[in-house]
Amino acid sequence: MLKTRKKWISILLTLAMLVGLMVPLAAPAGAVGTVYTSLEVPTVDDNDYYKLGKFQIEIDPVYVNVYNYHEAYVDLPGDFEIKEISIANSGSVDVTDPTFDGTIEATATATGGSKSGDVGDVKVIASNFSDKGFKIKIERDTADIEGAKLRIPISFDWVKVPSGVSGDIQVTITNITGQLTDGKVVIARVGEGGLKVSAIKTNSFSDAGGTVKIRVEETIAGKLSKSDKLKIELPNGFKWDSEVTEFDKVWGDIDNSKLASTLSNSGKTLEIWYEGTTTNQRSAFEFKAKINVDDPDEAKMGDVIAKLKGGYTVSPSELVVGTYGDYDITIEAEDPEVVAYAGMNDQDVSNIKIKEVLANTIVNNRTLTLTLPENARWVRINDLKVNPEGGDYSQLATNSDIDKDGPVTLKFAGLQGTNNRTAKFVFKVDEGTTSWDDELEFTIEDLGVALKGGVTGDLKVTVGGSQGISGEITIAKVVAPISVKADKTNVQIGKAAQEAGNIVITEAAAEAIDYEGTLTVTLPKDIEFNGTPDVKVTKGDLKIDDVNVIDGKGRNDVLEITFKSESSEASTIEISNIKYDINRVLGEGDIEVKIGGTAVVNTDVEGYYDAKANAWDSDGFWPGTDYAAKVVNAVCVTPAPGGAKYSASFVIGSTTYTVNGVQNTMDVAPYVKNDRTYLPVRYVAYALGITPENILWDGKTATFIGEGRVVQVTPGSAVMTINGAPVTMDVTTDLVNGRVMVPFRWVAQAFGAQVNYDEATQTVSIN
Repeated sequence: MLKTRKKWISILLTLAMLVGLMVPLAAPAGAVGTVYTSLEVPTVDDNDYYKLGKFQIEIDPVYVNVYNYHEAYVDLPGDFEIKEISIANSGSVDVTDPTFDGTIEATATATGGSKSGDVGDVKVIASNFSDKGFKIKIERDTADIEGAKLRIPISFDWVKVPSGVSGDIQVTITNITGQLTDGKVVIARVGEGGLKVSAIKTNSFSDAGGTVKIRVEETIAGKLSKSDKLKIELPNGFKWDSEVTEFDKVWGDIDNSKLASTLSNSGKTLEIWYEGTTTNQRSAFEFKAKINVDDPDEAKMGDVIAKLKGGYTVSPSELVVGTYGDYDITIEAEDPEVVAYAGMNDQDVSNIKIKEVLANTIVNNRTLTLTLPENARWVRINDLKVNPEGGDYSQLATNSDIDKDGPVTLKFAGLQGTNNRTAKFVFKVDEGTTSWDDELEFTIEDLGVALKGGVTGDLKVTVGGSQGISGEITIAKVVAPISVKADKTNVQIGKAAQEAGNIVITEAAAEAIDYEGTLTVTLPKDIEFNGTPDVKVTKGDLKIDDVNVIDGKGRNDVLEITFKSESSEASTIEISNIKYDINRVLGEGDIEVKIGGTAVVNTDVEGYYDAKANAWDSDGFWPGTDYAAKVVNAVCVTPAPGGAKYSASFVIGSTTYTVNGVQNTMDVAPYVKNDRTYLPVRYVAYALGITPENILWDGKTATFIGEGRVVQVTPGSAVMTINGAPVTMDVTTDLVNGRVMVPFRWVAQAFGAQVNYDEATQTVSIN
């Protein structure tokens, strides 16, 4: 008995395993790979017959080893009534026709599968029709379509939509057998049927009136009818010029010859209706109409808003059909933020746009003028060089076309005015043209100007001319191509090889320095370079070629720098190891050097373009304006003739002190002790012009020699000697970090200086 039971268990396990192997070969009733997709979803109304949409059955992949066919019931909701339907390639069939035999047979092509390409036709049968549904059956036929893709479209060509229905119209698919799974798909929507009206093209107009192009669309096929009218009512002060006599079909099956119109309400309202048969396709038409200004006192400036009325549901309820205003022309810069470099020639500036606010504003032969300020000159228009000489000397000849729109051409009429700073243009209307419908627009582009060195800020153009356009527009932001800063040192007259402060030159942007030009550092009168300073690029990729000191005006007063290539990122140049030889006649004060040369300013040596010579004229626009920046890198502290004058300040607790406005650094800070303010006497001596070689320290006593005085102090002692005479102080001298510290009032007495103390800022001033 036990052996028999074990034998049956083994048989059952084997059968279970075999069934498990067989199951994957058969797709269940709810098999994956079946999708119902909406292809067309029109909007329709209720209580009438309409062409509804289309959906597609897609099975991918098809299983055929178990099912030889697939069946489902396709059903519309409620009281819908199907009249005409298309299944696959059957074409539209009237299922209510008495001669209809109750079955639609069609074919669909399966693709892919176990064979390459198309694998054969599949039979599709629709039967068992009721008012709102039918059964669909897909048969395998003779083709092997295992694993193939199958698509079957079903179109509801003419269906009665019952009254009261709203929202989505869904088809329900109910599985009977095979891969036609349960599902739902939207084939139409019931909406509030009506007309959609839009203004396709409007005009701005004045008292002469303007035209509008209007489009009317059915939201649902068949909405246009003989019994209803569309009414377009203008606001007070306006009226329609006449009835519409020409309509154009845009889409659908509307017969545009059956559209008609009339004027009512003394021309204020345009009424439109359709006398043709009901459309089967959602249709649209367009028409043009002219609007007149009936009463300028009543007509309001701005948008002209018409009200849409009549027997239809119309969207929107109001429509802008034009703009009423005064004749005017606007002028503006496309990009007023364009950066141009002061001192440089042929700098790009913004394009300039001229627009009519109302059509027909421009008058034949009227002019437009654009006048630059004194620091600028026109050198390029429409990417062509300009020259006041005209003729062979100008690449942009007088009377050249600048731009054309519609029947009007804007022409160049030459340079004129003070220093030829004014570019003149003229409007030319085509012969025989008296008006135009659209507002015209012109662009003056690819403009270039020459700019004076050293003048920055907004570049503004003054607008004028007989056309009546006026005002001022900004066409560029003018900046210096470089910025410069420097350290400052003190120097004296009549001495050679005196160190001046380092100079740092920074480009405003990449390529701001013209690498084909020369960068110069020019000294003022009575100063020369002693040797050649060191020049290097400390930031960026500007490449220096050569550095030389040259004879500028009978002396070695110009440092000249040339380059190998331009920068691709803003670069910084540092000039160091600068030494000056200073003439004895130089006065005291700041020593200011000029940074210039054709690398950063060239309009001093370049003028208008000479087409014959194929070069810029060597007579510059602004001769003598030869620098881009100035900077002070030294201060002369000795007037000629006479003794040195010094002004120094020290702040308690700070290691920074100033001499004649130049900052310096100490290695010990002033401090307060026993109500006395102590200063490092060595740095006070430096500040008063005593040179390092005249300051001596033997480990016990500090000696200072200068201006006919010998001053000695000893740390720990209250005695100071001046030219050998002892002076007893009320405190002793300190030694801090190797520096001798003395109360500032005794320092003043020692060197014959005036000393002041500001309690609020804790600053000692010595003069």
